[in-house]
Amino acid sequence: MRQHVENPYASILFYYDLYPEHIEDFGKIKKVITSRGVFALKETTMNRLEADEFIHAMRKLAKLNYKQAIPIMPTKYGEYTVATSTHIYYVMPWLEAVEYMGRESQEEKLATQMAVIHRLTVKTQVFDKGQVDESFQQLIKHWEMRRLELSRFADFAERKRYMSPFELTFITHAHMLDQMAIKAGEHLQNWYETCLEKEKYRTVLCHGRLSRSHAIFNMENEPTLLNFERSSIDTPARDLASFCRTNFRYTMWSEDEVLRWFMCYERHLPLLDEEKELLCGYLLFPEPVVFAVESYVNDRQGQSELQHVQRLEKRLISLRKVQRLSQKLIVKQEES
Repeated sequence: MRQHVENPYASILFYYDLYPEHIEDFGKIKKVITSRGVFALKETTMNRLEADEFIHAMRKLAKLNYKQAIPIMPTKYGEYTVATSTHIYYVMPWLEAVEYMGRESQEEKLATQMAVIHRLTVKTQVFDKGQVDESFQQLIKHWEMRRLELSRFADFAERKRYMSPFELTFITHAHMLDQMAIKAGEHLQNWYETCLEKEKYRTVLCHGRLSRSHAIFNMENEPTLLNFERSSIDTPARDLASFCRTNFRYTMWSEDEVLRWFMCYERHLPLLDEEKELLCGYLLFPEPVVFAVESYVNDRQGQSELQHVQRLEKRLISLRKVQRLSQKLIVKQEES
């Protein structure tokens, strides 16, 4: 006899003919134990358009016979998501995490899978000057506004008779951060001019935020990728930059280690020179420090001064490494 459990997700699971015997709450993921097996119910804040793009990406990967993404189960009515007034839900098989024991780093494995997805979905687009100009100018404007925010914070701190430890740490590196913002703009301009000259650029299906927290490794130390909710069609440089920024925080990384990530990637899809320029632009712009400053200004009660300083220092160390990394990534024309 089926044991029925009253729960707030019963109406959602009804669409899948799933009747839970027990539900374990892991935040946005609910582990649903039923007589038919164990499933994962994901609760998201995607809107309808994002949900449609998410399902389109999953179908595309399935059509391309890509096996390393966790499948999304259809409802008994053939839909892949269930919407309520506040959330969108979908169901997947439940996979148990296994301790990773591989010789390569988890990031090397993930970079390989990202490259496989990019290789399967890469397309060369005609350079539509009007469309690209709009995106280019939007990014330039965004970076200029962010650079101005850092400049204003520096002015504010310097006018104070006694700076806080956070402000003093920031001021010590303010010139470096401004120079990085300028250099990022130069890389972006190089990308734009090369694409304009070639009259084409490449797009791929981007995961959007691939990291070890969005992957489950099996006994063979191979990952199954999760959470394609922010997937989009974009340049491979943007997905790689997001991947690096997200995964820097998991390890005390070195430039050589990140270069190994890129080596794993380029075994499947070599980056074009202009894509390396764009990647360096994304990585060099000091956006992580902007976020740290915003958090310090707007959330002074949430964390201690020491915690704010430690986060800022960690991001400054990471950006210094990025400076050295970009010099190794970009091959100068005179050296090639």
